[in-house]
Amino acid sequence: MIPFKALLVEGTSGVGKSTLIDALIRRHVGASEARKIRTLVHLAQSHTYGPLARPEDHGTLTVDANLRHVERIVGTVEWLHAGVQEHARPWCFVLIDTLHLTHCVRPGVVKWSDVEPFDRRLAALGCKLLFLRGTPATIWERGIKPRADQQFIQEYAKKFGRTPEEIHHYFAHEQETLAGLFSRSVMPKLLVQNDGAPDNALEEACRFWANDLAENDLAENDLAGREVEHL
Repeated sequence: MIPFKALLVEGTSGVGKSTLIDALIRRHVGASEARKIRTLVHLAQSHTYGPLARPEDHGTLTVDANLRHVERIVGTVEWLHAGVQEHARPWCFVLIDTLHLTHCVRPGVVKWSDVEPFDRRLAALGCKLLFLRGTPATIWERGIKPRADQQFIQEYAKKFGRTPEEIHHYFAHEQETLAGLFSRSVMPKLLVQNDGAPDNALEEACRFWANDLAENDLAENDLAGREVEHL
């Protein structure tokens, strides 16, 4: 069995990324024997995107600064991977809430050609890419409506539109851009249409994260673009 299990979850706002990751962590811990929980790392957006938000807002973020940030994260994942290669069973579990795909649209100072080397480095580790997709109605109901009076809509998202409707239009369009980037990734990947109950995608995501991939799967990326619908 492969000792290193890493999953990057991407998707626009409101498609259920944080909800799914929370459920994956709880499932993993709940299924572990007492005193047998091995290394478990969750990089939330407070680490993957948050450090870029202030320079983004101030208009001072540069391509070099963005790439140094991604390098720190990918380098850490590589270090975690290297540290467990002596083991014959799963020993390190990593969940990442958005990274280089999202950085191409938010903050948006980097292009795919800038971050593609990181995509290949993550693929070489066997890190998998899960893309959550939602209909425009789902994005409105989960990402806009519940946050109408919260900081996310009242402050952060004002750069994307003056009204909730304009902000919703931005994220629906962003999803299509992210889907295009997802298609270009060489990481083992899975697309899940996540419009049902928040935990409907959990079983598929859990299997995708936990199951080993054969060497030819990693090389040929047989899972690329496969879509699983949860309606």
